[in-house]
Amino acid sequence: MVNELVTTTKKILVISLGGKDTEYATLRDYFVQEDYETSFVYNERDLYGLLENKKCFDVILLDVERELDKQIVSIQSLKRYCPHTIVVPVTKEGDMDITLEMRMLSQGFYERITKPVHCESLKGILRRVFQKIDTDRILKRLEQEREIAKNINRLVLSYQTYKDFCNALCLELRRIVEFDYFSIISRFESSGEYYTYLLDLEQNIHNFQISTELTTNLERYFYEDVSKCGKAVIKNELYKDRDRDEKCMLNNDKITSYMVYPLFIDNALSGCINILSKSGAQYTETHRNLIDQVSAQITVALMNTMLLDSLTTSQKKYKDMVENAPEIIFKMDSHGKFLHVNRLGLDLLGYSAKEMSRMYLFDLIPSENVAVVKEQYNMLMSAPKDNRLVTALLTRYGKVLDVEIFCSVQYDTSHRNYIVSAFVRDVTERRDLEKKVSEYHERLENLLRENTLRLSETKKKMYHQKKFLDALIQNTKVYVVTINSKGKVVFVNRAIENRFGYALKEVFGKSVVDVFIPRDRMADLLDDIQMLLSGDRGEQIELPFATRDNHVRDILWNVTYFKDEYDAVSNINLFGYDVTEQNVLREQLIQAEKMSSLGTMISGVAHELNNPLSIILNFGELMMMREKLSKSATNRLQHIIDASQRCARIVENLLKFATKRKTVRREQYICINEVLKEALALKLHELRVNNIKVEQLLSHNLPMTMVDRVQLMQVFINLINNAYDAVKNAPDRGILTLRTSRKGGEIVIEFEDNGPGIQDQEKLFTLFYTTKEVGKGTGLGLAVSYGIVKGHGGTIIGDNTQKGAIFTVMLPIKEQTNKDIKLPVIKREYNFKCLHLLLVEDEV
Repeated sequence: MVNELVTTTKKILVISLGGKDTEYATLRDYFVQEDYETSFVYNERDLYGLLENKKCFDVILLDVERELDKQIVSIQSLKRYCPHTIVVPVTKEGDMDITLEMRMLSQGFYERITKPVHCESLKGILRRVFQKIDTDRILKRLEQEREIAKNINRLVLSYQTYKDFCNALCLELRRIVEFDYFSIISRFESSGEYYTYLLDLEQNIHNFQISTELTTNLERYFYEDVSKCGKAVIKNELYKDRDRDEKCMLNNDKITSYMVYPLFIDNALSGCINILSKSGAQYTETHRNLIDQVSAQITVALMNTMLLDSLTTSQKKYKDMVENAPEIIFKMDSHGKFLHVNRLGLDLLGYSAKEMSRMYLFDLIPSENVAVVKEQYNMLMSAPKDNRLVTALLTRYGKVLDVEIFCSVQYDTSHRNYIVSAFVRDVTERRDLEKKVSEYHERLENLLRENTLRLSETKKKMYHQKKFLDALIQNTKVYVVTINSKGKVVFVNRAIENRFGYALKEVFGKSVVDVFIPRDRMADLLDDIQMLLSGDRGEQIELPFATRDNHVRDILWNVTYFKDEYDAVSNINLFGYDVTEQNVLREQLIQAEKMSSLGTMISGVAHELNNPLSIILNFGELMMMREKLSKSATNRLQHIIDASQRCARIVENLLKFATKRKTVRREQYICINEVLKEALALKLHELRVNNIKVEQLLSHNLPMTMVDRVQLMQVFINLINNAYDAVKNAPDRGILTLRTSRKGGEIVIEFEDNGPGIQDQEKLFTLFYTTKEVGKGTGLGLAVSYGIVKGHGGTIIGDNTQKGAIFTVMLPIKEQTNKDIKLPVIKREYNFKCLHLLLVEDEV
């Protein structure tokens, strides 16, 4: 490897087998004085040691007067490792024997030193010898440069990938430049991607990657550095560099010197070559000039390889898409010969790729259709806009595939030769239908020809047939609507007129959306309507139609399309069936399933709640039997007993509701105001915490009546809870107003709030209907309350006011009768002597 133009350390070997060191004292002193690195060999053992160590020398001084044959053999061995070493013979003074002189010339010996050696003559001889060595090395390096430039030019013209080119370039540059780390960065302008090639000889890293940004610190640093200065950067002995940041970063990778050479395209930086040394190699302007000679070729080659890689990647993607396509894909030449068939085509047709490459499209066509298909194919080639070809293909095993072939013609630059890309779709069913239609038309034409003389009779029959079809369409119960491609009504039958109240003359030419589609559902149905008009909808679609008085009916439409000669949709026929009742029944079935599931759940919950409620109630009553209870304790125990009894009644009602057993009301003769106050007391704390104002406008002259206290308490609590939920997040302070009054033979209880009001009054008491968030409402409260009030012979209604909502409960006034249940009287005197208590607990 050549790194400098002149030799630095001069190495000389003196061989004199059988000689003595004293004979060469003058030479040794001279070599030490001139700072030559010198070795003396006087015996064969030392000579073989040099051969084993493969040590190289610039000049060999050979004493040809002693054992010449052995010395020449050893020199030939040494020159295997140092082929450019110059051998200078040492002879005695006087004329040299002609035989010896010819032999030395044949061995390539140069110059001649005579004994005794004179320093001045030796100095002149060595000066000429080392000048020859330097000249030889310069010539060798120039030859290497010329050869490397030639090789790089050859690489530019080769067809290689980016990685392969970088490998070859790295090997060529390694011949003239010493490095331990080599990388090439190229930026692909069209995609903005960086192609990075990296070779680290010390760590044995050989890497290539494509990325949108530079991933290593070294490459990022060098690329940014050379982009700033716009020229090659050479730095040696980095350990002496004053740039601490650069020194710190490069020391981590043990970099001692580097050379970064920029690559330009149209004066714009397209990449750089990074050459780094970890072993103290020195980079000079000579190295920069070497790369400068081939930089333009390297830049062009890198751009070509990136384009090649991009093209190769695109070709792979295209091939993968074609090979895995769900349809048959052909490529053919202008004569119909197959150039390529994808995997699905080979599987369906039963041929191998090699067999298909020798076949033509017409080889797959049934013999009776070949002439027609050839004519269609030639017409298609002459008028490529009409790119559809309908035919049949024969598989290897004789199966007939009716197909539709869509062709795309690609011409070359001369517009003479072209390649046809064909997409093949199986249309066997459609061809069968078209065949039947064609047969029908053929029979009709034959019939017309045979009955030319009876034309008037035929017209009459056709007229009657048309009348029959018109009558059939007009009298059928199926809804028939015909619209054009813009959605304008063309025809409606009598069933539409009778059901929806619109005659044909009223809606003709108007948009079907404006006439029949409900306004409140138009946004949800817009996509379906667009698909229907574009012809992308399937055979059925469910669209609601509104009558003249805005009653909406759910209609299931069967859709058929009529197309013109340009294969564009001209008219759309809709044949509809009313499925409103079916949808209602479906919803009712779903609700019934919900009720069944709810009943099963309530039965289990009621059983589990009854046990702890019985314990609370029994222990409460036992506590009431104790003597010397304070009045406050007695009142609190009574509250516990009352609440437990109310819970037990609620659980019992739930269980009866779940098992569909008739609820037996336990009516008491009570004042409605008391029940309302008790229900309000349970919620009063939450109302106050949320700053909700409660106004109680209760009538003092309200008569007593017979009601189930627990059930009525449940109704009032539900209504108060609903009002609380409605006003707790109101922007203004929430207000809940409770009123009671008498109206004729009924007691009226009103619950009014200033919340957002009732959204859908028709579904107000529907089971499972709720406007609350998911997880915060079951849709049971108002439905159960409605049932309780109705069971008492009363009514409950909900309505909106200017400021919110109001719920009104009206109960009939009932006088107390003998059959009515009376409240039990609790006696305070108990005797606990000889009292035995059996407690049964089934929760273990």
